[in-house]
Amino acid sequence: MEIIIPFKPSNPKTRLSHVLSRDEREELAFRLLLDVLDSCQEGKVISSREDRRLIGIRHEVDKRDLDVVVTSRIKRQDVAVIMSDLPLIDEKIVENFLSSDGDVVISPGRKGGTNMLLSRSRRFYTSYHYGSFRKHIQICQNLGLRFCIFDSFFASVDIDDDQDLLELMIHGKGKQSYEYLESIGFYVDFSEKEPRLKRAMK
Repeated sequence: MEIIIPFKPSNPKTRLSHVLSRDEREELAFRLLLDVLDSCQEGKVISSREDRRLIGIRHEVDKRDLDVVVTSRIKRQDVAVIMSDLPLIDEKIVENFLSSDGDVVISPGRKGGTNMLLSRSRRFYTSYHYGSFRKHIQICQNLGLRFCIFDSFFASVDIDDDQDLLELMIHGKGKQSYEYLESIGFYVDFSEKEPRLKRAMK
């Protein structure tokens, strides 16, 4: 089985532009990738462009659309796709995911995306973006494939907006992405009824 981790090194996480500079977003994205690699030692990074920080990391540059990149591999062999912004997963979660039954295993994100996906069928194809979780289930049903939904809170937390950063700062102590955010002033204020993400200004 091939395990791939798609990664966008240039101008990532644009929905965080109001709280992080471009340089900060690029550094956060790389730290998130390192967290995923810590939990998935056999993973191969598929980067949308070459990046000096990937030197020494098993990777491949593929500039094609994500669906083309993934589906072309599915047609050749069993493939697991683990997104590069899942800092709260660990080796046990990945192990349980990879051992789940089904022609296709789908791990949903909290906003309707597909955070991890495993295909054991050469007939399957992907349709990422815009509610991909439901679309991947529909593809399985249309093709008559057995599918399994992998339910994990930590696997559901992908980092896209402020609320996701809050979850990372609550649950991610010890992760490289957590340590980076802490180093640039982020913390959780528990003094109010609901915890709030804040940033100390230097």
